[in-house]
Amino acid sequence: MECELELENLEFVCKHIYELTNIPILVMDNNKQVVLGFSSYIPYNPLHASIQAFLTTSSKAHLSEAFPTIHQTDCLEHFVIIPIVKKKDVWGHLLLGPTVFPKPTNAILQELMELQELNKLEESLTEYLQSLPVISSWKLVHASMLLYYELYKKRLNFTDIIKNNLNDAVIPEAISDKSVLEVRQNGSFHQDPSYEKRIYQYITDGNLEDLFLYWKEFHQSTDFQFGKLSKKSELRNQKNLKIASITLATRSAIAGGLHPEIAYTLGDTYIQELEELQNIKDVEVFIEHVVYDFAKRVDKNRKLKYSKPVANSQYYIFKHIYEDLSLAKIAEYVSVNPKYLSNLFKKETGIPITEYIQHSKIEEAKKLLAFTDFPLSKIQALLNFTDQSYFTKVFKKHTKLTPKQYKNGSSKDSTQI
Repeated sequence: MECELELENLEFVCKHIYELTNIPILVMDNNKQVVLGFSSYIPYNPLHASIQAFLTTSSKAHLSEAFPTIHQTDCLEHFVIIPIVKKKDVWGHLLLGPTVFPKPTNAILQELMELQELNKLEESLTEYLQSLPVISSWKLVHASMLLYYELYKKRLNFTDIIKNNLNDAVIPEAISDKSVLEVRQNGSFHQDPSYEKRIYQYITDGNLEDLFLYWKEFHQSTDFQFGKLSKKSELRNQKNLKIASITLATRSAIAGGLHPEIAYTLGDTYIQELEELQNIKDVEVFIEHVVYDFAKRVDKNRKLKYSKPVANSQYYIFKHIYEDLSLAKIAEYVSVNPKYLSNLFKKETGIPITEYIQHSKIEEAKKLLAFTDFPLSKIQALLNFTDQSYFTKVFKKHTKLTPKQYKNGSSKDSTQI
């Protein structure tokens, strides 16, 4: 697929899209020189030495793929890049952005500076971020669809763009060998509360892999129907259901460690964006994007809190929770000395790595107790506890309950998070 649009016509299209949307638009050649620019000024992050350095960093990924790619940086910026292909070679790139969403409040900016250790650049970075237009990724993608059509005369499906970028940015290359627990039958009109509860638990855990798999299974199930919150309009009904979902996702993200100011602001702005949608299909795609975004932010927030060895150790424990975990294996994975890792882990998290492993296994056991009918002997064996007596002892140490007491309590639990 090749771009046949001449530079003069491209300038006309970009100019009018910028005037309609207020999204900065830059056209760069392969040397990262700005050929066309539409903005009140050409913004670039002060972390970079020049506009060229910023553009080089921004357009590193997917250089030859003639498809819009959505990017989000550690500094809250959003932008979309579309390669411009001529004569089977990449002539340059079209960049929409940077933008921000939601508007960065003082609390959000302060947390960003602390997490990224950017206090020396606080003034210039704050000024930069506050100068960016506040545009939701939803609108940003729609603008990119229009520009893509002008470049290649091909209509893109919004759903395909989101899913293509979700697969690249959210879902890891290898889906975990651990399959999602089977959905149990439910004959009632409303869905079993445990279905929704598990989705929101995945958000709290920042568990993108299982969220992706379970979301598909949950919404493709024909074993139940969703409730009716509006008699007048099915679109209104779907919006009301999704507003409830956004509210629960917001609380789940806060429970997972996302700053309440960020979570509530996101929730509010997502509800405002939802109200602008005019068909049910867009509403369905939108809520999927919201759920993934919350989970991704929780996951990212956790990784930012710790050094690379500690964050990678936590990731290894998460991925290998059903295996026999040891300090030596984890240290080998993160390429550091076991004693150094042990000291660093306790210093940063406040608990020994062995206790963290125990806690993680008990958290997984709680989910198995809540969402499956597995006997204790199977759960104990799956999680590599030496025997059932020891498993019960460790479980009670972390929960103040025996596994049986927890199972009986969780089966009576409501949808509250």
